Amino acid sequence: MTQATAKKPTKGRTATREARRQQLINATIDSISKRGFSGTTLATVTKGAKLSHGIVNFHFDSKESLYVETLGFLAQEHYDLWTAALEKAGPNPADQMAAMLNVDFEQTVCSAKKLAVWFAFWGQAKQRPTYLNIHNSFDEHRTSELKRLCSELAKDGGYDHITPIETTRSIESIIDGLWLQVLLYPQSLSRTEARKNCFNYLACLFPKHFSRCT
Repeated sequence: MTQATAKKPTKGRTATREARRQQLINATIDSISKRGFSGTTLATVTKGAKLSHGIVNFHFDSKESLYVETLGFLAQEHYDLWTAALEKAGPNPADQMAAMLNVDFEQTVCSAKKLAVWFAFWGQAKQRPTYLNIHNSFDEHRTSELKRLCSELAKDGGYDHITPIETTRSIESIIDGLWLQVLLYPQSLSRTEARKNCFNYLACLFPKHFSRCT
């Protein structure tokens, strides 16, 4: 048996292991979105993943470990999307901000399923600081970039009323509030309308750089 041939089974096992882990994470997202934390059990996860209970124990030390990995997956997914969008946006700060915030209203991020799970984790953050730590480890970079963009836009447009820290906080609060509205009242507010609301707010803050959406 050649060295190359010997490596193939290992690669296959690794791929299968990662696929199984992802199945369990996806099933956890499904279960939390439908049942919340209180109704989610290892049984609901394994049933949704169509895997045995033993598979969970093989890949994760506990249900809490599975929850931590699930939140980490969601945070990493969001982080990868907005950083990629920012990189592609070019040097203009208005284009960069638009690219970042557009991601928040893409179907991959702003779906009823994902939003339900995000709010479920946020609701547990006070009792389980690990969740907040995971969220913050990804979100601090985003906050820093938004502050930078607010500062650059304020300087470029002569917006003397803009305080980067406060403005960043207000933009993040607007997005969180719109996410909650989309989750609770999907018939009244679609993610497309929510995006329009967000960008109309940007037009109020930075009228020389953003126009109101019609």
